[in-house]
Amino acid sequence: MQLTITDTLTKPILKTVFKLDTTLAFSVTKVLVKRFLNSFAFATKLTEDQVDILTVDALDKFSHESLEDMILFFKMARSGRFGATKKGVDSNLIFGEWFPLYLELKSKERESIIELKKQPSKTFGKGMQDVYITYKEAYLRNVEKSKKEYIDRFTANMDRQMLEDTITTWERDKELKKYVPLLKKKRRTVIK
Repeated sequence: MQLTITDTLTKPILKTVFKLDTTLAFSVTKVLVKRFLNSFAFATKLTEDQVDILTVDALDKFSHESLEDMILFFKMARSGRFGATKKGVDSNLIFGEWFPLYLELKSKERESIIELKKQPSKTFGKGMQDVYITYKEAYLRNVEKSKKEYIDRFTANMDRQMLEDTITTWERDKELKKYVPLLKKKRRTVIK
């Protein structure tokens, strides 16, 4: 029930799974085809010969796909993912219209996975720039932390009036003016 197209990409293909026992492949596929056909509520059902022909067509079309692909395809087709059926289902509708749509979905999924695998190698090329940016950001954080720690130590024994006087004095000094916002933040915590 939770089977997805991504899951099918890693499964072995029918041709290799059933290469020694084509009778078993036919039997398994026929069960899947019958279940698929029986899910539709059409008054006219396919004859046994038509079901056999549809089974052979399914084996042929899915020979380079997995058994999980077949199960998922029939589930998606049954639920109307590839379009609605008006009169009935036949090999022409299933493998002429719906199957190419399934293969297109599978192809897009495979391409997106390949692109995801390529992405780490793309970002690896920028390595030194990323390292530089990371170190610069870490350095700036440390500088800000050091400033804050310095202000905390500097104002540790100040009362409110001393802090206000310091703010006023530092606002007039070109070098110290950049630290005034830190002093003003400290103003909120000084109670004395």
